[in-house]
Amino acid sequence: MKAQAALTVLLSGAHEGKSLAGVLAPDNEGLPRGMLLNVSARGRALEFEVSSGSPSALLSTVLAILRDIILFQEVWLLSSQRGGRVQRD
Repeated sequence: MKAQAALTVLLSGAHEGKSLAGVLAPDNEGLPRGMLLNVSARGRALEFEVSSGSPSALLSTVLAILRDIILFQEVWLLSSQRGGRVQRD
């Protein structure tokens, strides 16, 4: 069985999109056999396309991407604010 997922993340600007793509790039090397990951930045949108022969591996990869995005957001906010506090909704 082959599973595919597409994820589009909208950031506040193109600079943030390129920064996030750069941060995630090293983690995207050495993927398991049968898995493909394509990341493209278009303006403030960052698009992820993932395919895998295993639905569980696909889901695990998408969840890891989302966790990395959340971490990036928190670090980005901390580095851009003077008080260094991040508020969660």
